[in-house]
Amino acid sequence: MIVQLYIQGERVDMFEEESISISDSIQNVRDIGKIFTSFSRTFSVPASKENNKIFKHYYNSDIDNGFDARIRKKATIEVNNMPFK
Repeated sequence: MIVQLYIQGERVDMFEEESISISDSIQNVRDIGKIFTSFSRTFSVPASKENNKIFKHYYNSDIDNGFDARIRKKATIEVNNMPFK
């Protein structure tokens, strides 16, 4: 199974041994809209040249207009080259 992460259309480099684990679980059976909920465990990405470009050198807080982790960005996950959900 090949899992790829894209942030604003840019493919994020992943560690060879790192994987993205996604689980579907039952959350609240009293609210039919919240029965099945997807969640992902935390994972790390390497500080590669591509990732530094995507995350605007996030490790360096002195950069003006850098990547702000508090603001949501459009991201997609693909499993075997097919969009996940």
